[in-house]
Amino acid sequence: MPTVAKYAKETFWALAAKAAAFIFYYALLFYLTRRMTVDAWGNWSAFVALLNIILLTSDQGVNVASKRYIAQARNDESLPEVIRSTLVLRLLASLAYTAAIAALLCPLLRLLHQESLIGLMQRSLLLVALYGLLEYFKNLFEALHRLRFTFLVNFIEHGAKFALVLLLFRGGDDFVAIVTAFTIAVGLAAVAGLLFATGTIPGILKMAVAWPLALRTYLYSLPVFLMSIGGFIALEIDTIMLKNMSDAYQTGIYSAAKSIVIYLPHLSLAFSMGIIPGLAVFDAESAAVNRRFFHRTLLAISGIYLLISGGVVAFAFFGVGIFFKPEYHAASTPLLFLTPFVILSGVSGYCGNLLDYRGLAWIRSLNFGVTIILNVLLNLWWIPKWGAVGAAASSIAFLPYCALNLWQADRAFTVDAVPKK
Repeated sequence: MPTVAKYAKETFWALAAKAAAFIFYYALLFYLTRRMTVDAWGNWSAFVALLNIILLTSDQGVNVASKRYIAQARNDESLPEVIRSTLVLRLLASLAYTAAIAALLCPLLRLLHQESLIGLMQRSLLLVALYGLLEYFKNLFEALHRLRFTFLVNFIEHGAKFALVLLLFRGGDDFVAIVTAFTIAVGLAAVAGLLFATGTIPGILKMAVAWPLALRTYLYSLPVFLMSIGGFIALEIDTIMLKNMSDAYQTGIYSAAKSIVIYLPHLSLAFSMGIIPGLAVFDAESAAVNRRFFHRTLLAISGIYLLISGGVVAFAFFGVGIFFKPEYHAASTPLLFLTPFVILSGVSGYCGNLLDYRGLAWIRSLNFGVTIILNVLLNLWWIPKWGAVGAAASSIAFLPYCALNLWQADRAFTVDAVPKK
């Protein structure tokens, strides 16, 4: 298949996967905000912010590190062994992480003065254990450039979440029902991912584990893990700080605004899923061609995000009153201040995925360190003054991260920039 046609096909499936997630995510957002008061939504959002940090750091960098080695072996006879080795590493990492969270949960929540969440977090431990495995299969299909399976897994996960919440959730602050729905949905999607993987690459479960490869993957996962910790904290720390420095109402309207934009960066991830795995592997002859293609697609993505940002502004003025019930209408102001985040995170995400595939995740980690520090400082300064609007304005902290990722992504097309193995 010609390269451009292959990129187009995989990008189509990546966009379809994200579209499925978008549709069910916003449908669920609409349903939950209709069934909860602003204060209840604020309390739920504060819980979800903590849960998301736990869920997303459960990756420990293993999934991103795994897809680098899987992509390198994509056309090699060692592929089943690579998948088997990284899958076993994923399982061991998930079990160890879940055990650690179970042990640390109570003292951690007491330290954060969130003792009321202990029971709900304990009910989420199975979700934590399953989430890393599900994300492994998504990264596997991305690295294999077989994104139709990513679409199917995403459809199952998000469709089941929405259907089960409709079935189990009765409104108010019955958060246990939502956690139960999410756990079942993630479990179903993880099983589907395993079935698709074994059907696509026969012999995965029969191969011996290459422990040296597993060790290399783990060592590469460490800088990825540091970056992911920073990334997830940077995305959620504003909600947690707002809840502790303000009140449930301010947290509720900010979370409503943030919920509108938080999924928009996934569009650039969809493009990167379809394009970056092919662009990231090159030699001296193809480096210049791949660089040009990368910059052209980056320019197109930037243009798309400018249009999306205009849509967010229009939604802040005219759509908030339609989508949310009246008590949420104050979310329009923080939504306007979140507009820069849409562009900055979309561009930086596309560049960052290239750095991961080129073995430069440690550089991306250093870049994000600047954002974490700046984000926390801005929240400490602006939340006491402006509440939800201050938390939204702190998203400008993503500017240096975006600029540094752009610079490093261009340099990554130097053939000797990083060893391939």
